[in-house]
Amino acid sequence: MRRVGAIAAAAALVAALAACAPAADGADAGDEALGQRGEELIVQFRGAPMSLDPALQGTASGSIFTVLAYDPLIYQAPDGSLQPALATEWEFTDDDRTVFELTLRDGVQFASGKPLTAESVVASMEYFLSKSGPNMSRVGPIETIEAVDDDTVRITYSAPFADAPMSLTQTYMFGNIIGPDGVADPASLLQTMDGAGQYVYSPEASVPDSEYVYELNPTYWNPDAQMWDRVKVEIISDPNAVLNAAATGQIDFGLGSSLLAESAEAAGLEIVTAPFYNWGLRLVDVNGEINPALADVRVRTAIGLAIDRESIVNALGGEYMAPSDQIVVEGADGYNPEIGWEYDLDRARELMAEAGYEDGFSMTILDSSLQDQQSQIAQAIASALGEIGIDVKLEVDSTSIPSFIEKAESKQFEAILWATNGTFGNAYADLRGVGSMANPFGFVDEEMERMYAESLGVEGDERQALYERMGERWQELAITIPVLTQYFVNYVGPKVTNVQASAQNPVMLPVGPQPEYSWQPAG
Repeated sequence: MRRVGAIAAAAALVAALAACAPAADGADAGDEALGQRGEELIVQFRGAPMSLDPALQGTASGSIFTVLAYDPLIYQAPDGSLQPALATEWEFTDDDRTVFELTLRDGVQFASGKPLTAESVVASMEYFLSKSGPNMSRVGPIETIEAVDDDTVRITYSAPFADAPMSLTQTYMFGNIIGPDGVADPASLLQTMDGAGQYVYSPEASVPDSEYVYELNPTYWNPDAQMWDRVKVEIISDPNAVLNAAATGQIDFGLGSSLLAESAEAAGLEIVTAPFYNWGLRLVDVNGEINPALADVRVRTAIGLAIDRESIVNALGGEYMAPSDQIVVEGADGYNPEIGWEYDLDRARELMAEAGYEDGFSMTILDSSLQDQQSQIAQAIASALGEIGIDVKLEVDSTSIPSFIEKAESKQFEAILWATNGTFGNAYADLRGVGSMANPFGFVDEEMERMYAESLGVEGDERQALYERMGERWQELAITIPVLTQYFVNYVGPKVTNVQASAQNPVMLPVGPQPEYSWQPAG
């Protein structure tokens, strides 16, 4: 972890990136601060939530809207470890890792006042599966979910799924349990919340698209972990406005910009940073349905070779970025030191000529300026591809993340700029979903699918070896062209301490099931 007196690039997805970035840092709360409750915490987010319903919400920083009100079964701590939350124990009950059981915590109530039971957990999980939301790729090949008794839930998978514990953390929303009243009335979850979290959402005090207010949950199972009477999430999208709000104390925590690092330092702001976004150009039209050139692997390979990653990082503010030549970074599970994209403009031009595109072609890239601020990365890629004759048109969505996702899934764009994160398995899980924003044209490679399925049943060196082979195959296919890793960097105001993050869990969220994980009011 690293502390500095400035602020830089911001990001929004979850993950476990390591090694080629500084570790994360945050101001530690002294022992005397633990247990003291502050009046109000104000945090900033860039846009309205994808949804207030955990089954439809995204991950990373955007999960702030749901994690305040919905506790997970298993909590992923800032150091990446898995800790008890609504579940106190969990284990696979078979050697094949297909049967997974959790023991629930006693004395937990939902916002409605109804108790947490095995049946309510089963109902929440079944509802989540029925909605087919953005995190469906993370839940595993579930066959059945059942209540063994009042306090025990059993999940049976149709194939080995060693990632079951992680799938039930706040990171992927499946384990953020919705109460019976919410499940019975799904429409209500778009405006209210029925969780067992530290806070209760107040629709009366909130202003949609502007301010979301959460009041202290008086029946929370561990009041010692509740460090604030109230939490507000303010919607501020403009980077300059975020800096001004943080510098003047209007917000206590905000997502910043590398372009404003010098100004932030001059304002005396402190930041917490961790590696997060692994940006890549996704050539989703692999079969050339709307752009025939992309059906030729030589063209896709040429695109990968034409990008000078080091120069792009230096131009965009390299202190909080690093070149990326694989869909995972060095140090993450699945990184393969024997492969990786290099910059070779001459070879790229040769491949374009061999494929019959010596004079180039036109291509449209879909980008989100809410994530790729000012479309800097997209513009750098477009400039690089111009060197091999590809005339890039940028389609920039500045409306919202849901709007961007809708466009990405529309099959109107042959290439999408977005990020992966975490292990190779996590990254590939994001990329493989047929019909999803990452794979709208439904490309399937049987060899990749076979290795991925095998990886879900093993751990340690066996899984690493499989991931490395998957990395080789994915680079051969040249579907995702990695560009750079961007660090998650956040403003922290003087009222707050104990904001923590790491390469294993870079997403900074203010609540945890124990006080040592929650953001503390400064003494």
